Amino acid sequence: MSKIVNSTVSQAAIVMMVIEIIICLVLPVALAVWIIQRRSHPKKGATPVFFIGMAIFILFAGILEGPFRGIARQFQHTPWLYALYGALLAGAFEEVGRWFGFRWIQRRIPQKAKTPETPFLYGLGHGGLEMMLGGGLAMFSNVLFATTINSGALAKLMTKTPASARAGIITAVKQLTGMSGWTVSLSLLERLLALTIQIALSLVVWLIVVNRKQWFWMLLPVGLHAFIDFPAGLSQAGALSLTVTELLLVVQTVIVVAFVYWLWHREKPSSTVSA
Repeated sequence: MSKIVNSTVSQAAIVMMVIEIIICLVLPVALAVWIIQRRSHPKKGATPVFFIGMAIFILFAGILEGPFRGIARQFQHTPWLYALYGALLAGAFEEVGRWFGFRWIQRRIPQKAKTPETPFLYGLGHGGLEMMLGGGLAMFSNVLFATTINSGALAKLMTKTPASARAGIITAVKQLTGMSGWTVSLSLLERLLALTIQIALSLVVWLIVVNRKQWFWMLLPVGLHAFIDFPAGLSQAGALSLTVTELLLVVQTVIVVAFVYWLWHREKPSSTVSA
């Protein structure tokens, strides 16, 4: 116990955490403002598209998907099944939610339905909120706890904590004190790649909606989403290291973005204007 109480979080890790917080909270909004001000034609209705992306993420990924996540615990001893279930679950809920989001835009903001900046703004709302919550706010709590650890107040905190809850604190301390600037930078890289993927998937679903594709086309974004999430699920199950998972994510992102770029030029509605 004394070893845990006397441990500290590296300053390099804390600095990178602060950098990640700033980037995760500022970048999505800054990009959205730039697109609205410089690339939106017409500007009217552009801002609501960004917030619709946020609202759909909360509803489908935060509320509707939640009750089904607990089922994954049944597969924890079979990593590939655990990862596959989680990847398909996230893919199905988020991509169907994206479809409803673009259909809502078609009906409520028709002037933005076919403008090429719409999927980018929607993706920044959907993926941006994920970035803010998963990167910004989560890392902010890590910084606060790291400050507590380094200030020497951990021993006092442990004495005030019931014995049944101390195991969770010890686990959190081990995770934070084991972090380096490098591991936190990997977390930031993951957030940036995830935002890129969310924008790319928004483009795919937008093309499906504006081109009035049949329902089975939705299997494409669901499959792409599951393809991206599968290694992360393996990592959560302890079957892949963090470094390997991040390297795979870089490769996957390049593949998905290249495919979406090709699809965009193949399926882009003729009425759109280059963004």
